Amino acid sequence: MSKQYNMVGEVYGKLTVLEKVSSGNRGSRWRCRCECGNEVIAYRADLVTRHKSSCGCLPNWKIKHGYYGTAIYNSYHNMKKRCNDTKSVAYKNYGGRGITYCEKWSVFEGFLDDMLPTYVNGLTLERKDVNGNYCKDNCCWADYLAQGNNKRNNRHIIYEGEDYTVTQLARKLNAEPNLFRHKIQHGCTVEEALHKQELETITYNSEIKTVVEFAKENGMTYHQLKKRLMRGWTVERAITQPLRKSKI
Repeated sequence: MSKQYNMVGEVYGKLTVLEKVSSGNRGSRWRCRCECGNEVIAYRADLVTRHKSSCGCLPNWKIKHGYYGTAIYNSYHNMKKRCNDTKSVAYKNYGGRGITYCEKWSVFEGFLDDMLPTYVNGLTLERKDVNGNYCKDNCCWADYLAQGNNKRNNRHIIYEGEDYTVTQLARKLNAEPNLFRHKIQHGCTVEEALHKQELETITYNSEIKTVVEFAKENGMTYHQLKKRLMRGWTVERAITQPLRKSKI
């Protein structure tokens, strides 16, 4: 027996799913209401693949805004999925908690109008208040480090009377964040976590420095450099070979 999908209430582009109409060889068909007020019948496959995102009042939407498949569009698409798609693994922490987005952001053009002016490639969409909804006033673009500091379940440490996340404290103490976090999670004190990094040294160009120091000087993390060395790379190759660029 094939799996039954309940799409009622889900939003795809300008379409909100109202009810299931029928099922057939090509899949289920659903009645949807467009933001303009018109209603249209669409196949499930066309909705989830974005081949159908309006009643026809917004033709050639992929070409219109020119951002389909880009990082900023994917940020928008994933944001809506977290809020709307009950089958998404992230739904319980977003839509499941009542997190939603403002009416203007129900279409990509509205989101683009608010967030494109401050967008920088490589950053991710973050809510300033993790219990608030997605909207211009509550959202910004942040790197993964800053976004990690804003998670509800982040671990905090009291150090010299101040409250820090593990990552914040690592940066304050000039420690490599991933290694520092790993040591803290495995029971090390702050001093022990720092000491273990200080002991691990390598030699390059007649200079003896820690792996952390060489990694920072050459634009990589401790783990990136350490992994190269563990693969048997020479120190020179591990330090000087450029990192692979991730796809935008």
